[in-house]
Amino acid sequence: MKFHHIPSPHALIAFEAAARRASFTAAARELGVGQPAVSHQITALEEQLGQPLFRRKHRGVSLTRAGQELFDCISVAFGQIDRTVERIKTRRSARLSVGTDFAFASFILMPHLPEFIARHPDIEVNVVTNQTGHFAADQNIDIEISFGNCHPEDVMLIPEQVTPVCSPAFLAARGHPKNIADLRHYPLIHLDDEIDHRWFNWESWLRTAGVRETGRLYGHRFNTYLLVLSATLSGQGVALGWTALLQQHLKTGQLVTLGDVTLGSDRGYVLSCRSNTHRQEQINAFLGWARDLVAQKPETDETPAIAS
Repeated sequence: MKFHHIPSPHALIAFEAAARRASFTAAARELGVGQPAVSHQITALEEQLGQPLFRRKHRGVSLTRAGQELFDCISVAFGQIDRTVERIKTRRSARLSVGTDFAFASFILMPHLPEFIARHPDIEVNVVTNQTGHFAADQNIDIEISFGNCHPEDVMLIPEQVTPVCSPAFLAARGHPKNIADLRHYPLIHLDDEIDHRWFNWESWLRTAGVRETGRLYGHRFNTYLLVLSATLSGQGVALGWTALLQQHLKTGQLVTLGDVTLGSDRGYVLSCRSNTHRQEQINAFLGWARDLVAQKPETDETPAIAS
């Protein structure tokens, strides 16, 4: 489509600035050009239209009827162009910030993130981690993936499923326990429960499994699950294994389950979306991908989940 009557864009830009500022000099200063250049563009525009657009005064200018009509039109048009360009730029260079804890980022998000990037190459992903997966409102997190209870506005990605795990070498040396209660006499590896009580710890897991008297449970304690995993892989004892996090370790045989009891709860890894209208398209894209990722995870042989 050809637009035969549209004047020079430079002339329209100069006219819009002069009309808005009511001054050729102020318009020139805003546009970074000399005042004669603005005056020349507007004069050429008036000649093309065949009538004056400004009333020249001793100080400043004012619009004629034709000038006001043109200004009203191009103000709307320039506004639409500006908003459209901003929307395209935001969509093209949007940075989506995802906040989660160290374990989820290491074992689930990072191994699969290339799939999301391949599907959405126009979205820059910024992954932020901390111990809990919870972030303050001023940390500019668009999506938060944390462990806990699922609220109505959240999405449950991975329900909690926990079973004892150890290294193959440890199992060969110690063998399977006679029963669940016998685990109390094994060297246990603890995730420091003073930090966060949302997770199963050995005491709560054993009690949920039906062991009434746990006594004092000995073993090494670590304040991150990455350290718990490292100690378990090196054969230092038995740890509680969140099966979704350790799926690859179990699949490759780096870890083995100790016993055949897997317990669940009404907790799990929950995805929460922050309100951000400028990035809603990117948030929806990540949410759809995360749901697809969870749906692809194979089923495991587990006992029914027990609410805790």
